[in-house]
Amino acid sequence: ALATPVVLWAVWPFHRAAALNLRHGAATMDTLISIGTLAAWAWSATVVVAFPGEHMYFEVGAVTTTLILLGRFLEARARRRSSAAIRVLLQLGAKEARVLRDGEEVLVPVEELSVGDRFLVRPGEKIATDGIVEAGTSAVDQSMLTGESVPVEVEPGIEVAGATINTDGRLVVRATKVGAETALAQIARLVAEAQAGKAPIQRLVDRLS
Repeated sequence: ALATPVVLWAVWPFHRAAALNLRHGAATMDTLISIGTLAAWAWSATVVVAFPGEHMYFEVGAVTTTLILLGRFLEARARRRSSAAIRVLLQLGAKEARVLRDGEEVLVPVEELSVGDRFLVRPGEKIATDGIVEAGTSAVDQSMLTGESVPVEVEPGIEVAGATINTDGRLVVRATKVGAETALAQIARLVAEAQAGKAPIQRLVDRLS
């Protein structure tokens, strides 16, 4: 009575996935889970009806399911946390940039920046996008990207990353990467791809299946 709802209802997503894979002639870890739990339950149910006294394996199906679902829950929670961390990271980027046009400062949304634009970064401001310092010297706080707590000294010719903080000097930066090409955006993309893919051990299990 306790094992049946677990094996037939809680494992239903695995049974469904196994059936879909079977239609395509494939087998994955879902197939192993489905066959293993159903075999344990079916044999045990048969023993109850036809072979009283033989050993039963109801607990195998129930415990296996519980452990796997617990693992899926922990994995989903970890993914939600890392996704939330990436959203927070992306929000740390600058919203506006002081673009230099004809010797004048023009405040524009960071989305309107183009490669080659020259923009001004004052002390305490975030660098709008990835670029190369053209004028000025300063120390840049890159801790939000690298974890390094000590600001890095920059001067003309040094590359800087968007969303990092200019601490004390006035910088003129020429944009080299914008939008999805920036270091911040690439980090977010790599994390999203890692979450969407399978770990090597998962791919190994699928091959063994």
